[in-house]
Amino acid sequence: MKGRAEKKRRKITLLQSEKFKRFLSMEIGIEIKACLYFSIILFYYFLHRVVQGSYVAGIPVMIEMVLTSYAMSYLQVYLLQNFDEAERFGAGVAGRSVFCTALYTVIAYLFRWFDGNLTVTFCFFPYMLITYLCVFLIYKLKRDIDTAQLNRELERFKSRRDKEER
Repeated sequence: MKGRAEKKRRKITLLQSEKFKRFLSMEIGIEIKACLYFSIILFYYFLHRVVQGSYVAGIPVMIEMVLTSYAMSYLQVYLLQNFDEAERFGAGVAGRSVFCTALYTVIAYLFRWFDGNLTVTFCFFPYMLITYLCVFLIYKLKRDIDTAQLNRELERFKSRRDKEER
């Protein structure tokens, strides 16, 4: 009996540890980022297919896209300082955006996501670059909204506390 209680306590302690919470938060962020970039790439792919006159999309291509999105999301978060969620869009963020965009474009070319069509593949580069800029702006806007909300809640808390102290 004592062994079970000890295991349960260790499990609760692990779930409460700050290190685990930070890791879990990063993993959730990676999930969101991978899904976001996959759907952005998939939209471009679907648009390409429709322009070609086809309403059929290859499942193997979509699997390659989703796996690439996950790999790139891990790369962005763990090796490139989660640059698309940075505070400012400086030279470092711009450079990392160009690097990841180039990597996505090379992968698209190697896996022939766009049927080897060089024009479509080259157009994918600015599309992804604009995407990184938009994602950066979306994350910045979300942070600004969250900050404003937290500041409002803090002011309400302070005003309630001041009223209670009187």
